[in-house]
Amino acid sequence: MESVEEIMTKEVIYAKVPGTREEVLQLFKETGHSGFPCIKQEDDTSVLIGIVTRTDLMEKPSENQLALLMTRDVNTVHPKTSIIEAANILLNNPFRRLPVISDKELVGIVTVYDLVNKFLPKSKIHEPIMHFFERELVAVYEGTPISVALEIMKLANVQALCVLDDDSSLSGIVTDADVLSVAEVSTERKMSDLSAATEGEAWSWDASSVLWITTKELKLPKNPVRDVAIKQVVTAFEQAPVIEIAKKMRKFDIDQMPVVDSKGDLVGMIKDKDLLKAIIVKK
Repeated sequence: MESVEEIMTKEVIYAKVPGTREEVLQLFKETGHSGFPCIKQEDDTSVLIGIVTRTDLMEKPSENQLALLMTRDVNTVHPKTSIIEAANILLNNPFRRLPVISDKELVGIVTVYDLVNKFLPKSKIHEPIMHFFERELVAVYEGTPISVALEIMKLANVQALCVLDDDSSLSGIVTDADVLSVAEVSTERKMSDLSAATEGEAWSWDASSVLWITTKELKLPKNPVRDVAIKQVVTAFEQAPVIEIAKKMRKFDIDQMPVVDSKGDLVGMIKDKDLLKAIIVKK
């Protein structure tokens, strides 16, 4: 049985603790990845202490320290863990990546991307995707502000939205990565009056203690979502086989696609993670 060491990424890009939001945001922009292991160097060993994702940055917009942004309880696997077991763990949890640990050291990472792009194309799984994709999708009008689109993603717990034009036709797709690509971290200083003086004392301002608080927040432009949406949308036919969609995702370097029926109407969204169901069913 194939193991994760055959498909895992061995040259792991990671974030170091201590670190900041700006450093992680720069990593996202440079690599296009959706998350990174967080490590702390102990002697010559890279010790895993957490994972940080785009979702962490969006859910904690005013937090700046990586140690407080990251998720600490991390599921891991061993290099000899089977691909089916790794697929099962990823499918039944909200995360998309599993650090690979050997003798307490981070030696690799296996992701949904690895399973879909390295394993599925050679798996000969020809079942149609209609058995695996989600028939519910979230859409947004192309004139919606980017900040509102991000809030919709957070409320709906999705990483992508179909974008509709004035005719209610599909005009694009926008992901959390597209939104973060135009995000900036702004610094604000706020004054907090810590005075314990009583009301009516004219000299209370002079006698009060003033604390300046510096915060860093994620700022988004007020542009409409059409400005960051992907216009050339790659779609999947609901009767297409799993292996074909896996190859399509690899070719276009995407992790989800709107699904259409024989009439060309939107009927759902297929995510790379949905394709993991086919691996488990095939075992």
